[in-house]
Amino acid sequence: MVPELKLFFKDYPRQILDMKGVSPAELPPGLMDRLRDYRERSLAILEDAQVFRIDINAYWMMSELVNEMKRDGLDELFSHVQLPFPTMIIMPPLIGADGIMRQNDGSVLGLVTQVDDEIYTQRFAIRQNTVGPSLCCMITKGMGASTVPTPTRELFEAVGMPVSDGMIEEELAMNRSFLASAVGIATLLRHEGMLDVKRVSLHPRHERRQAERSGKVLPDTLITRIALGKAGRGQVEAMKDHISADRREGMPRRTHWVRGHYMKSKSGKLVWRMPHLRGAGPLVPQLRYVTGSASTSGLAKTPQVDDS
Repeated sequence: MVPELKLFFKDYPRQILDMKGVSPAELPPGLMDRLRDYRERSLAILEDAQVFRIDINAYWMMSELVNEMKRDGLDELFSHVQLPFPTMIIMPPLIGADGIMRQNDGSVLGLVTQVDDEIYTQRFAIRQNTVGPSLCCMITKGMGASTVPTPTRELFEAVGMPVSDGMIEEELAMNRSFLASAVGIATLLRHEGMLDVKRVSLHPRHERRQAERSGKVLPDTLITRIALGKAGRGQVEAMKDHISADRREGMPRRTHWVRGHYMKSKSGKLVWRMPHLRGAGPLVPQLRYVTGSASTSGLAKTPQVDDS
């Protein structure tokens, strides 16, 4: 990831020019200067990049939370978020051709950078050490968002590699997902127990040993693994319980999780209410007597009922 991106930008844009047999002198005026500037800025950004791989359950929880924030009109949270690091490389789970979501192996990632009150998000793809560069950059500031083409898109157009609107739309959709994940991580890290953060190896030990047996060496690259903490697991249970309750059309529940959510306090500030248990406790099996109508011999009693 980071090493591959650094290697790509150190040689940028020569590899693209060589692939199409185009010399720098043939490019439109000023484009080569923009490409060099983009290369230097990208290399500087990558020096501080921190890699975050998100577990499937944590990704689902954060995605649902961000969707709820949007439905509740709390998009303003994006306007004053402070990322935990200036540059984050986001590795969310990926959906395979079979429709199953799996852990990200580093083949698709988001580069999210915050400069003052602006956040820049780009998508990169890495397959067999070959980098698929970013063609557009999403810029968010306050409640507004805009999209600008990267110099790479200009380069592609200049060397006869047209970029379709569909390619840009697909990249923008991924950028929005990367940004939502970065905001989710930044938000929930401020609340104890929501996320479990651990430094782990990008390649598990068994993968490294298997590679060594085949004559390759996988580096022991450390990344940050984002999983559910204790409160985060409660949040997931609450969200699932809420879905289940909706399907049962609001049937009364016993002890149940109430999901955490953002709310506005009386002062107008956004506050986070942690997930918590609500209810009178679990149902305890008990014996009840059911009485019938009164008679001259007293109250007629029916057999005991096990109310469980």
